[in-house]
Amino acid sequence: MTDNRVEIFDDYVLGEVDPNWLQERVKPKRHIALSPELCILCRACEDVCPWECIFMMSPEIVAGAENQAWKTLSETAGAIFIIDDNECTRCGICVDRCPPGALFYSKIGEVAAKRKH
Repeated sequence: MTDNRVEIFDDYVLGEVDPNWLQERVKPKRHIALSPELCILCRACEDVCPWECIFMMSPEIVAGAENQAWKTLSETAGAIFIIDDNECTRCGICVDRCPPGALFYSKIGEVAAKRKH
């Protein structure tokens, strides 16, 4: 990516979501997941979201994390993809809008299981 990057947010309080909490929610059991290798950082998902619950954040927001995976992500990622699960209705507009198909529906644990194979 060139130095002409679009502004990436850095003013968000990040918290890791407990998978058990997500499974107990009344909302659909499917969640929006991201294939980072397909993401082109176009931010179309942010633009199209009617609930304004999708954010591309600066990797520095996880730089102080205790989890080594998050620390590595802060050093290697171009952005951190965040969906505010309290606001997301799983309407799917972002999934439909994503040009490279980087967003998809998943159930809790499926994304981690797919990445191990």
